[in-house]
Amino acid sequence: MQNFMYKLGELNPQLLREIKGRWQATIIIPAVAISLLGQFILLIYCQRLLPPKYINTTYDYPHAYCTGLSLGRLSQCIVDEYDRVIVNWQLWNQHVFNLLSLIGIFVILVGGTYLLISDLATEERRGTLNFIRLSPQSYQGILLGKMLGVPILLYVVSLAALPFHLWLGIHAQIALSRIFGFYAVLIGTSILYFSGALLFGLVGTWLRGFQAWLGSGFILGLLLFTKEAIKDSSTFNYPFVVFRLLNPYYFISNYSGDFELEGFHWFAIPLGNSFIITVCFSLLFYLIGTYFIWQSLRRCYLDKNATMLSKKQSYLLTSSFVIFTLGCANWQSVFINKFNSYSGLKENLACLMFLNLWLFLYLIAALTPNRQTLQDWSRYRHIYSSKMLGKGKFINDIIWGEKSPGIVAIAINALIAIACLIFFIVVVPSSGNNKFYALLSLIFAGSLAVLYAALAQLVLLMKNEYRLFWVNAILVAVIVIPPFILSILSSTPDSQPFVWLFTIASPLVMLFSTTRDELIIPTFLAIIGHGVILSLLLFKITRQLKKSGESATKILLAGN
Repeated sequence: MQNFMYKLGELNPQLLREIKGRWQATIIIPAVAISLLGQFILLIYCQRLLPPKYINTTYDYPHAYCTGLSLGRLSQCIVDEYDRVIVNWQLWNQHVFNLLSLIGIFVILVGGTYLLISDLATEERRGTLNFIRLSPQSYQGILLGKMLGVPILLYVVSLAALPFHLWLGIHAQIALSRIFGFYAVLIGTSILYFSGALLFGLVGTWLRGFQAWLGSGFILGLLLFTKEAIKDSSTFNYPFVVFRLLNPYYFISNYSGDFELEGFHWFAIPLGNSFIITVCFSLLFYLIGTYFIWQSLRRCYLDKNATMLSKKQSYLLTSSFVIFTLGCANWQSVFINKFNSYSGLKENLACLMFLNLWLFLYLIAALTPNRQTLQDWSRYRHIYSSKMLGKGKFINDIIWGEKSPGIVAIAINALIAIACLIFFIVVVPSSGNNKFYALLSLIFAGSLAVLYAALAQLVLLMKNEYRLFWVNAILVAVIVIPPFILSILSSTPDSQPFVWLFTIASPLVMLFSTTRDELIIPTFLAIIGHGVILSLLLFKITRQLKKSGESATKILLAGN
């Protein structure tokens, strides 16, 4: 054992540090006991759902776990030669297997996320994280050690339940390939979610004690939402099916070989016809997501003032995300049913823009530099412009630079997303008038993304200790409050389209409005209004940056 620990310490000192703090008999034994007790309670509970051992066969007695004629969701109970009810043990084992799988998903993903965020927050509060940063270990080794070591009790609890889970699956006659495919997806989602938890633990320290609860609560909400809100088969017709890939629940197969993603298509390719291909495709999705999260982890771990993504990485992320979600649109239907192709176009386009909204909120957080970084950049720009060395360097800096404001980068990302969505609009059969309004909806979506980015950048330039809080609060207010107030005032997009075109709902107004003929002038005026608001925000940001650069330069020169 000592030899193993020595080798583990040589391989990953951070992992050994985490294990030493948790691998104690007083902690491990209760964890195993809790796991076994939980399995026992689950078994007792599910046994109570079985039909009575003996019944009166004079009357029909339907039950879910009987083996007679099907009576809807129940089956008629029949008895053997000893007058005992013949139980459908295969179905019972399937249900217990599903229940244990669901419990495992929530315990591992939600519990692991909470532990990782809480651990990093504690390290940051005590100042030990900065001490770890000074060690010669690589950031990959330290963060991987955290990921493997901090939730180790959850891993022990899960491993203790693994034999029972496998036993249930085998007795339910589920193919081993399906069971291990589920395990692969659960491991893949765990790596993705835990990587995101580490990133949130590094950048969300301003939330203090609320950080871990918020992060794990978000994962809990995501799992519940994806399990309950989009379980209907109609979601296969929309890009929201991507949420199913993020929940291992949909990879639980039954004894007949069916699973929830059988109807999944990507660019009309029926990937869902093969369980193995769907699992591999999902793992590729997790791998790409984990890659971008670890790029952000590297930057935030090595430099606390760095943005989460470089501008070049953001362009690559947007391209990957838009192509992936675009493939999840209902391509197989919009081409077959040409009479309803526009309804398919606008519904799928609305879903894609909703998904892209979350991407751009992340990009705004990932690309907007903090006040100190902008001050350094503006001082550099002030000295550089005073030497009249041309604008080429400035344009290159604003598009690719590490410390320049992220508004132009957000605009370029919006253009990338719009270009991909225009491809969808062009190829789907529909009239030119319908495509024109679909293009206008993209213009409003892109404009809103840039406006929110400019607003966030302006707030971050404030001289306020809680400016991160204010950025989030103001963005939420700008997104949520206007449609809420208009709805309370009984205003509708058809009755007051001009006002609604300044809210987050403006792309949907362009897509779903029933009074298109009356939209031309309000749309034209609203586009001008968006331009005026953006110009005012940019003017304010530019003036503040110039003033900040001049002040910082004077202080620097005075110091010399």
